Amino acid sequence: MPLYDVYVTCDQCGQPHSVHVQVTLDDADLNKARLRDVYPGGEMPPAIAFMQTNKYRCPHTKQLFPANDIDLAMLIAA
Repeated sequence: MPLYDVYVTCDQCGQPHSVHVQVTLDDADLNKARLRDVYPGGEMPPAIAFMQTNKYRCPHTKQLFPANDIDLAMLIAA
């Protein structure tokens, strides 16, 4: 089963950053797929639901950015 890292587009610099969350999915063709497309019903794994409640530090601006907007999150093959 393929492993994917979750990246969220930063509202500080506009680039995607890892939020250190990984998910294993059955489909091997989900590289760069949006999370909203992978989970269209809105029911997320616990790790992604937890990710949405946190903020992460942008490596460029050093400011915190939220990860709550599922439209800004994507999967990257690990």
